[in-house]
Amino acid sequence: MSDKQVNKEDISELGSITVSKEVVAIIAALETIKVKGVVGISSGHKAGSIEVLSKKDLVRGIEVWMKLKEVSLTIPIITDYEIGIFMVAQEVQKRAKRSIETMTGLKVLKIDVNVQGVKFKEEKKEEKKIKKKIKKDEEKIK
Repeated sequence: MSDKQVNKEDISELGSITVSKEVVAIIAALETIKVKGVVGISSGHKAGSIEVLSKKDLVRGIEVWMKLKEVSLTIPIITDYEIGIFMVAQEVQKRAKRSIETMTGLKVLKIDVNVQGVKFKEEKKEEKKIKKKIKKDEEKIK
């Protein structure tokens, strides 16, 4: 499948309107990380662990399939243990669908949400400590 989608309905005397898979993935990613209970977007399992993508790499984890005027997605997420996983996944689906359809004019056929991991409070605290230590070490090097 090509990287771009031509929305035939929008071809006029002015020309055609094209929406790339990456644009759809960006919209889905930005809406996903806004949902309360989403810790991050994953790139999948690597050697038994789950990699949470940084904000600049969020699109890497989202798969997009496009047909004429239609789109389907798979969004792999990591959720917070303290929030209901099913409700978080449903909210991701609703927000992503609404935004993609509103912003692109494409019809969203389905959005599969794969919950690939759950973070606990202790894990999140430990990650924050490690990130702070790395940041301090980087500042010392400068």
